[in-house]
Amino acid sequence: MVALLLDHWRYASQLALASLLTATGLFTNTSIVLAQSEHGTLLQGQALLGNEALRNGTVVLHHLIDGTQGELDSVPLGTDGTFSLSLPNPPDPAIRDIYLASIRHDGVLYFGAPLTEPEHLDSIYKIQTYDTAFAPSGGAVLPIEIRNVFFEFDGNRWHITDLIEVYNETGRTLVSEDPGFVWSYPLIPGATDFELGQAEMSPESITLESGELRIRTPLPPGERLFVVTYMLDEPFVSIPMPGLTTVMELLVREPAPPMTVEGLDSLPRIELEPGTTYRRYSGDNLAGSSINLSETQIPLELPVAWMSVILGIILGGAGLFLLNRDPIIGNTQKATIDLGDRKSTLHRIALLDETFVSQKDRSEREHEEYLMERTKLIQRVIRTD
Repeated sequence: MVALLLDHWRYASQLALASLLTATGLFTNTSIVLAQSEHGTLLQGQALLGNEALRNGTVVLHHLIDGTQGELDSVPLGTDGTFSLSLPNPPDPAIRDIYLASIRHDGVLYFGAPLTEPEHLDSIYKIQTYDTAFAPSGGAVLPIEIRNVFFEFDGNRWHITDLIEVYNETGRTLVSEDPGFVWSYPLIPGATDFELGQAEMSPESITLESGELRIRTPLPPGERLFVVTYMLDEPFVSIPMPGLTTVMELLVREPAPPMTVEGLDSLPRIELEPGTTYRRYSGDNLAGSSINLSETQIPLELPVAWMSVILGIILGGAGLFLLNRDPIIGNTQKATIDLGDRKSTLHRIALLDETFVSQKDRSEREHEEYLMERTKLIQRVIRTD
């Protein structure tokens, strides 16, 4: 699962390029053919509709270099969905010289993967498209494949990183009717300072409204990862988990206050970065539940030294009572007992207890010697009484 978390971070970082291009563009899996021709580098590809060839449409070639983009060329699809485009030069990662191709189908713009290296010369560049369907009012109900929530205290408030991988199992690209949204998911109540992390969609298409993450851009079939961050005032909250969640992981960076997590299993701590440990809680196949984080109440325990003082006061009071309740006893030898010796013994017990408590690393032998010495002193107090 640790590898899965790291894979998610790598996966998310690879998608940063999407936000530089278009609010409605969707990247699809791609394989590539780059062939040298007398006019430059030839890109050969095919557009697919589901598992079949897309038979009509126009493919547009995009050029992205050093953060700026533009359209270089466009060609119509062949009857078998194939196309060829000439590139002025191969991609060059050293100068961030990147190419992409796109096609629009049913009002949705689909992109192939970015061409960043000139090495993919033996396969076809594919652009995957799908038929569309309108999401129901209030958004589609879709399962969550993986959710990872990180709690990290920044000294004043709690910084939350929420990775949500949703799975569109409909086989169609879901779109919304204006002014609706395609899909929504509740975040932790009390979330503020919402920010969008790496995602396959542009920031204006993903918003936080009424405590919900709302997606307005088209959502194609398969997995889509959303990374959002927000702030909380305290960690003791309830995490809503509507619908089905295949894997849920909660990670709390230490130091953190003692807490009880209801709804997840506690697992051994993990170290995601050198010197940084996280408490880990996990659960599988959660259906319509919530994860509740509550403060663990540590039972109040009096220090051993204070317990000795209290015991001494009780024993001292009992001894005075016995000496003073009967005049006959007061005239006996017990009435002439020196109480100063008794107070000195109680003082020695208190000092012994304080010394024992202050020792952090104690051997079993030292513990036994402490108990024996303390028992002798208490017996002396009892005999004095």
